[in-house]
Amino acid sequence: MKVAVIGGGPAGCTAAYKLKKYGHDVILFESQDHVGGRTSQVQRDGFNLGSGALFLMGGIYPRTNAILKELDHYKDLVPWDAKTHVVDWDRQRYTVDFDQVLSFLKLPVFSIADKLRISLGVVGQLLSKGPKSCFDGAELAKFDKGENLEQWSLRVLGEKGHNYITVPYMGFLYGVPMDWLSTPLYQAIIQQFYKLALMVPPNGMGQICDWLIEGSSGLDLRLSCPAESVRPSGNGYEVSAGGQAHHVDAVILASEPGVSAALLEEVAQPQSTRKLRECLYSEYAHVQVAYARNPWPNFPVSVALPANDLRNWGACVLQSRRHPNAVPPGGEAVGVYFYTPPLAHMSDDDIKREAVMAVTEVFGAAPDPTFVHLFRYKRGLSIAGPGHYGTLNSLHAEMPKGIYLAGDYFAHAGVEAAVLSGELAANRLSGRT
Repeated sequence: MKVAVIGGGPAGCTAAYKLKKYGHDVILFESQDHVGGRTSQVQRDGFNLGSGALFLMGGIYPRTNAILKELDHYKDLVPWDAKTHVVDWDRQRYTVDFDQVLSFLKLPVFSIADKLRISLGVVGQLLSKGPKSCFDGAELAKFDKGENLEQWSLRVLGEKGHNYITVPYMGFLYGVPMDWLSTPLYQAIIQQFYKLALMVPPNGMGQICDWLIEGSSGLDLRLSCPAESVRPSGNGYEVSAGGQAHHVDAVILASEPGVSAALLEEVAQPQSTRKLRECLYSEYAHVQVAYARNPWPNFPVSVALPANDLRNWGACVLQSRRHPNAVPPGGEAVGVYFYTPPLAHMSDDDIKREAVMAVTEVFGAAPDPTFVHLFRYKRGLSIAGPGHYGTLNSLHAEMPKGIYLAGDYFAHAGVEAAVLSGELAANRLSGRT
């Protein structure tokens, strides 16, 4: 069977890899001159800057891990201990381990009563039935009861538990207010906290897509070749891309949902394209503040997270600690990741200026940076609010024969969500589900 895969991020690259493994003839269209999507790396002045995704999360990324083992690259992943400062509103700092959620219980801001309430909430979650997968939209939909994460967190963990555990943790991952999010992902993470272990490919997160392409022998990869339309053609479809028409038996759309909606205009029902267009995305911005010479070579942690969400930024990360090849020898770069709401009132220069201020607040005095690089996306991270999973999951049954969808937006933004969705699309197409 000849299959077109549209989109060369982790979802599309995974779908292409699996389809080639199953023996299909695959052509992958990517609009950029490289694969990677929101995991892409940007090279600048000897620095290897991640444009989006930060890390893999160990045992709660089972499908990503399994595929990397198939590719014989799991052994190449670099562990990251992510020792963390939780920074209070008064700049008081408390040390925790980001990949050990229970370490947050050691924070001295918690009274015995606070710790008891939080512990009972965690134990109650551990004993309750919850999602088996943190990133399977169909599984998460079963446990979406319509409550937003702020309501759930305040009710189960109390105000301090919410402000000093939920806000810094999920704020780092998604950069939006907690009342924008649904509950199942966080509940699944709490239930599987013992599986967490942060890891990064040696050359950054973009290397995952490179490995997938390398492992897809015989793949017809078309870079700088955006898909322009998908039309019915006989028993299959005609995909127009790069000024050429390609006749295929099936199509996997692994592009951003708005792009997929536009491509599906002639083949899908209006209610389906409407669901794709209405999929919520947050504006997203992070800044890489780079120094040719590391101002803080012995700083005791690699991450700082604000409690209480009183700042515009949600995380500061020393990139040399995350993966050593992020910076040239002796250098350092700090990733400053912003909350979404303040961005509506901030210019690019405002964001850069505040990022430099955040760096010195968190890590201490430093000379002027070598450069400041801004990544800003109007549609950056998919937002899974209450009802999101069920609505998006219903799309699979609405697609015409031979059309399949993939993308992290079926769950929460994340590499595992993208990889899993790409694998599921390839399995559905091949009759393996």
